[in-house]
Amino acid sequence: MKFTLKALAVAAVASASSFTFADEPASPHSVSGNIGVLSSYNLRGITNTPENKNATINGGIDYNHASGFYAGWWGSTLRYVNTDEFLNTDGVPVIVETGEVTNAFENDFYAGYSGSINDDWGYTAGLTYYYYYDIGNSGSNGFETMLGLTYKDLGITAQTLLEDLDWGNAGDTYLKASYSYALPKDFSLDTALGLYLYDKNGPIEAADTFSFRHFDIGLSKALADTGVTASMNYILGGYDRNDIKQKNKVVLGLGYSF
Repeated sequence: MKFTLKALAVAAVASASSFTFADEPASPHSVSGNIGVLSSYNLRGITNTPENKNATINGGIDYNHASGFYAGWWGSTLRYVNTDEFLNTDGVPVIVETGEVTNAFENDFYAGYSGSINDDWGYTAGLTYYYYYDIGNSGSNGFETMLGLTYKDLGITAQTLLEDLDWGNAGDTYLKASYSYALPKDFSLDTALGLYLYDKNGPIEAADTFSFRHFDIGLSKALADTGVTASMNYILGGYDRNDIKQKNKVVLGLGYSF
C-alpha cells in the first residue's frame, strides 16, 4: 500500500510541463501522473516477506482541484511467495518458501482534501480503498483513513484500517514521518520513520500494541529536465506484528513524472 502526501502530489503537478495562452484564465483543475520501477516492493518496511521481491512496476494518476480536493489511483505489480516464518533456537527469523507463487496487482483508489494553515503548515485528510486483483478472495480489499500534517519539508501521516482484513485488524494504525533535504547537484536526502499501533481485539493476533516498523534513509536525484528521478533507499528493518525482526535491505528505483 502506498499513499503520497498531497504536498508531494502538488509538487509533481507544479513540475509538469504545460501550455499557457495569453489572457486565458488558469484552470482550477490539474492532472499529473507517474510510472516507475523498483528493485523490490516492501510494504511498510516488511522485508522478510515482501509484496514483490523482484523488479516491480508501479504507476498512478492524480487529479487536483484548486479548492484542495484531490483524487487518484496508484497500482503495482505483486508477486507473493507463500512462506512459513518462525524463530530458531537463537531467536533469528527463518523463512521457508513453499514454492507456491501468486501473481497479482494492487490498486489503491483514494480521495480527500488538503489545505494550508499558513506558509509553513499544511494538512490533509482522505480515504483509500485497496483492491487486489487476482488474489482469489476479497478478504484483502478494504478501506483505510488517512490524516496528515506537514511542516515545511516534514510530513506526518496516520493511516487507520476501518475493517478487519487478511493483513490487519480494524483500528490498526500505521504512523509515518518523512523528511527530505535538498542537497547540491539536484540530489535529495530522503528519510522516513514508520511505527505501528495494533488493535489486539481483532481476529489477527499481535505480539504487542506498539512496534517500531522501519527507518528508511536514501538519496534521490532528478536527471536533468527529463522528468526521471533515480533513487537508492536503505531500509533499516524493525519488527512485524508478531515481533519478528525484519532484515535490512537496499531498494533501487527509477521513476518518471508527467
